[in-house]
Amino acid sequence: MDIDKHGSVAFEIARRLAQYQANRVALLEWIEPGWLPRAWRQQPVAASANLARERARAVEAWLTQQGTPVPAFQRFRGDDGLLGGLELDDALGALCLRALYFRRAELRYWVDRESREKVAYWLGRCGAAALRWLIETPHPQPVERLIRDFGMLPLDHLDEFSLSWEGFCLFRASGLCEPASPAALLRYAWPRDAVPPPWLHVNDADSTHEDSVRVLKRFDDFYAKESTT
Repeated sequence: MDIDKHGSVAFEIARRLAQYQANRVALLEWIEPGWLPRAWRQQPVAASANLARERARAVEAWLTQQGTPVPAFQRFRGDDGLLGGLELDDALGALCLRALYFRRAELRYWVDRESREKVAYWLGRCGAAALRWLIETPHPQPVERLIRDFGMLPLDHLDEFSLSWEGFCLFRASGLCEPASPAALLRYAWPRDAVPPPWLHVNDADSTHEDSVRVLKRFDDFYAKESTT
């Protein structure tokens, strides 16, 4: 990401940190319920400011116990901070973008007039532009062998939830989303027992990393604050 486009480096890092903290504070609104202690699932939403603060402190203590402390400030400078510093909806769209980048060959023949609108919705507020980029980017990797031999589900069998999980796993295989990184917080959007796709181990690690970098470089186009089309 070209941080200079957004002003000073410090300002951009602070913006990412603030958005990460907003996602963290709102964890109970988006976490997959199976992660939570049973008593928390049965409690109503905090009705007063005092109760809300108490719950926020409890959530913070729980996250730290789970191995997800607030990352060090410098972690927001790199690619981890770019992904972990997105608004939650944008982050999920970005994860779908990463998954579909890997599936470009399949996407090209699968997408039609009916599915185009759905896929654009999955990709977020600049979904139409993101979808055009995916379709037009050359040299897609064939996935027929992964579908045939390694249990990859075709796009017809996926939804936004399962596709974003694929994207998270691909980014994690690229060295992002490790426990001490800002992007690690996103792991709580899927069940505790969710497992990486069985075909993931077949990929070349260098190629996976390079593809992740290519996707990250387009975040400014599709998920920057000023992007609205």
